[in-house]
Amino acid sequence: MPELRTRLSIAARVAIAAAAVIIAGAVGFLIWFLNTPEDPNEEATQRLQQWQQLFEQYRETNGALPALPDGGYCLGTGFPTGSGGTTNCRDYDASNYYTEQGSVELMEALASVGTLPTGVSAAVNGTIGPYVEYRGDEVVLLTAQESGCVAPATDVWNDGAALFICAISLAR
Repeated sequence: MPELRTRLSIAARVAIAAAAVIIAGAVGFLIWFLNTPEDPNEEATQRLQQWQQLFEQYRETNGALPALPDGGYCLGTGFPTGSGGTTNCRDYDASNYYTEQGSVELMEALASVGTLPTGVSAAVNGTIGPYVEYRGDEVVLLTAQESGCVAPATDVWNDGAALFICAISLAR
C-alpha cells in the first residue's frame, strides 16, 4: 500500500508562520522586559557603589585615594554635550559643570587598578552624574536622583521638588 503524505494548505502554512512570528516577538519582549534597568534611582546608587569600590581598590593598592586638587570631576564617559560645547556632568547645561576632559587624570588613575564602571545616571532637572568632589579631608561621590535617595546614598541637597543630590562619602 502506498504511503500517503498529508499536505498543508497555504492557509495552514501562513498560520504556522504567523504563530512563529508572534512567539518570537513575545520571547523578544520578555527578554527586553527582564533586562530593562531597574528603578533609575537604584541604578544610580548601584553605580555610585561601583565607583566607591574602585576608589577603595585604588586606596588599597596605592595607600591613598588618587591625589587631585579640590574640585569636581566626572566619573566615567558618555555625558551629554552642554555648556561650553563640552561633554559635562553635574549641571551639564548650566554654569556649574565639570567636564569629561578635565577628569581624564582621575579616570586614568582609577583604570590602573580596575575596570571603570560604565554609563551615566538619568538626568534630573538638568543634573547628571555620577561625579566626584574632592573637598578638603573627604572625597564625595555624587549623583542626581528623582524624588529621594536610595541607601546607602544619602541626601546632601535637594531643590524642594524632584531633584535630589545623593552622596557616598569617603575619608581622604
